[in-house]
Amino acid sequence: MPQCTIDHLKSTFSSIRTILSKSEKSFLETIESMFNQLISEFNSEAITYCLEKYIGAELDYTTPGGRGLGRMTTNIPRFGAYFRKPLSTLSSQELNELYFLIQDFCLRGYLAHVLFVEEPIKHAKLSSGVLLYKAWIPRIYVSNPLEMGSNLRTYIDACTVSLFKVIYDFIRQHGMKGGILFNRAGSFLSMGKINEILSYYILAGFGLRVVEVSGN
Repeated sequence: MPQCTIDHLKSTFSSIRTILSKSEKSFLETIESMFNQLISEFNSEAITYCLEKYIGAELDYTTPGGRGLGRMTTNIPRFGAYFRKPLSTLSSQELNELYFLIQDFCLRGYLAHVLFVEEPIKHAKLSSGVLLYKAWIPRIYVSNPLEMGSNLRTYIDACTVSLFKVIYDFIRQHGMKGGILFNRAGSFLSMGKINEILSYYILAGFGLRVVEVSGN
């Protein structure tokens, strides 16, 4: 799978910056400054290691059962299990496109912690991809998004709603209904199994940054 490069991170931030473009100038200057500090020490190798293993497992449609990495139950199944049959018909190019969309969900969550929680920006305590991954995965699905502050949830929702539309368009175009019908895209914390699966990718990215800077 593709490496998570600084260019990918810059592209994700650019999307967020555009969405927030009507915010106060001082706020925009602050998040731009924080992002510039982040990219000066962004650990592409470690983040790539973590996201490759996690997203690769999410797109696994051949392993029986619905559990994915970090789950104790199948209440939130992995993407590949929920869309098993349609995924099996996708080309390598289409699977890569889906991989990038899920990676973008994770990166928006990662950047949400950097831009909306860290003040000042924190420095990574875990630089090993292996150690970061081992500390990160068990924490993803024990997270409760409702425990986030309302302002943080609002920011995350605003910065991800356009991406929900893109991935829902992908799902529709490839006949991936997952046993339900839907007429419009979802959003962060909205109802429905697909929304729940996708929202946890945002939480996974958010948690990845938490673990990276906390060291545990």
